[in-house]
Amino acid sequence: MHEIGLLKNALSQVKQEALRNGLTKVRRIDLVIGKMQGITPASLEHAMDIARAEDPLFAGCRVQIKEVEGTMECLGCGHRFALDQPADSCPSCGGANVRVATGLEFYVESYEGD
Repeated sequence: MHEIGLLKNALSQVKQEALRNGLTKVRRIDLVIGKMQGITPASLEHAMDIARAEDPLFAGCRVQIKEVEGTMECLGCGHRFALDQPADSCPSCGGANVRVATGLEFYVESYEGD
């Protein structure tokens, strides 16, 4: 359950910034999560339940998720393609120099609090 560690890191950053801005409650956190992270809504909710119980700053906090599709990019021809399944070559030019372009994101886009 790597989502617990990812979420704890994200919440730590939110907490530092919220306290620096004089907030006593975080009401909502907007997360951007790449689909290739393999994080399910149920596992993220479980991790958030732990955070809510451990820190009053996050009690009642809602999480909004923006999912990012997985894509790959060919470094040879620049073609981007959907990552429906692992690929070791570019469907456009056949080149093997490909990299994951999107889908591994996990970050806080914004948050709201009082």
